[in-house]
Amino acid sequence: MAAIPTDLLDRIRALERQVRALMGSANTRPAMDRISGGNVVISDGGQLAVRNRDEQKGAELLYIGQVSPARPGGEEQQGFFVRRDDGSKALTVHADAPDLQPNQSVKVFDRKGNALFADDTGGEGLARPYIPYPLPTPEDTGHWEATSATEWTTLYNGNAIAQHPYLYCLIAATQGGEVRLLVNGAQVGPSAAGTLEFTAPLGAPYDSPVTFLVQARATAPGAAVRCSPRALYGVKS
Repeated sequence: MAAIPTDLLDRIRALERQVRALMGSANTRPAMDRISGGNVVISDGGQLAVRNRDEQKGAELLYIGQVSPARPGGEEQQGFFVRRDDGSKALTVHADAPDLQPNQSVKVFDRKGNALFADDTGGEGLARPYIPYPLPTPEDTGHWEATSATEWTTLYNGNAIAQHPYLYCLIAATQGGEVRLLVNGAQVGPSAAGTLEFTAPLGAPYDSPVTFLVQARATAPGAAVRCSPRALYGVKS
């Protein structure tokens, strides 16, 4: 048998090792759960969805892509949905009725499906919640509504729409009697001799109409009390 140089055998063994490494790398599946130094691009009407582990529940936790209803003429509407793990909507970006209002709105929902926050589709500012501005009231207490009756007497009457679970109330009042606030005929918060200020549950369902009554009564015959509402704000619980 002819003599084979040792360095040639070493080179053949090295080539065999390189071929085995190449074959192994070709059959190795790359990691699918990490992207380093690159971008993910979904085009041509594709969607991105993250579903609950138990798909029978039908909870799609995250969805980005084509949504319904379509725009007039069948044009696709692209949107964004985030749901809680129980399936209830938490955040959406889409147009409910693109044939009537083509601009999309960002909305945040509570677990009962009420839209707590939405930007205005006109392009500027809020649509929800409704935030009233406090009405200016006279500085001269002589111009405040007054009563000398010793029974509760309504001095102010107002209407609103419930947007928050709690209410902040501030009613300036003079000495000589008590003041209180009624919401839909039921007292909310305490009554007070002098200025009334409190935070308490509103006691009305979300988005329902409410009537505020500011009442006062004198503490003794011949006395009088004057008051002026300064602030009624919906606040968080």
